Formats: sequence, C-alpha cells, structure tokens
Amino acid sequence: MNIGELTRNDDGSVTGYVAEATYDFEGIFLEKVASDHERAPAFNLNAKSPRGRPVRLGSIWERAAKETGEIYFGGYIESSVSGFVPIRLFRSRQNPAVWNVVRKLPQRKASGAQEVAIPEAESDPASDYDRTFGRELEDA
Repeated sequence: MNIGELTRNDDGSVTGYVAEATYDFEGIFLEKVASDHERAPAFNLNAKSPRGRPVRLGSIWERAAKETGEIYFGGYIESSVSGFVPIRLFRSRQNPAVWNVVRKLPQRKASGAQEVAIPEAESDPASDYDRTFGRELEDA
C-alpha cells in the first residue's frame, strides 16, 4: 500500500511525506548515515517537530531485488501511535526523481492446496437423531 512519496530536489536533497490514518509526517528529509559498519542504515528519515527540531522517524537500508537487481530501500518508521511500520521505497517508473513509499504488509505463508477428504455418510443424519433420541423418549 502506497503511504508516501519522497522527491530528489534540484539541490540534491530528498524531501517528502508519509501518511496513514493514524499519522501524517510532512516535510520528511533524509540524512545520510556516516558509518562504515556493514549493518548501518544508508539513511535516517527525519521530520521537524512542531517546534522545528529534527526528529528521527526511522531508517532505511539499500537493497537489491533478487530477480532483477533493481535497487530499492527497505526500513521502517516508528510512531507512538502506530508503532513499528516496515516500509519499502521504490523508484517511480514515471519520474526517476520520485521514490514511492510503500508499507510492507505482513507476508502470508503460501501453503499450497491441500486435499480434504469428506467422509461418506453411513446413514441419514436425521434418522440417526430419531433413532438415538426416539429410544430415549420411548424409555422415559
């Protein structure tokens, strides 16, 4: 599900928004992470607080699609209302300066079709009922 958009501006900066029913972060900007650690994120996603202070919302890591090798970013944002929200950023096919922010929905495990055998009825269920409860009533 698309929940936002980030745009590379003429000056090289990247800004945009991420919004859902429980949050709306306008003016998101990226901050490159200065780290040589192999597991460090590529960028932190930041926004301005109501008082104008930078607030870190989450982080993204550079990834490559297994089949095509296409570069995308995977990471998260975190809010006090929605908690941990996994996201992916994919380059727009219409405008290469735009990255679509997509909420990564939980994976459903594919289990394949399973054959279910329904047992054949040995007798009519109505007559079983009559036999069972009819005798109880006769004995009463």
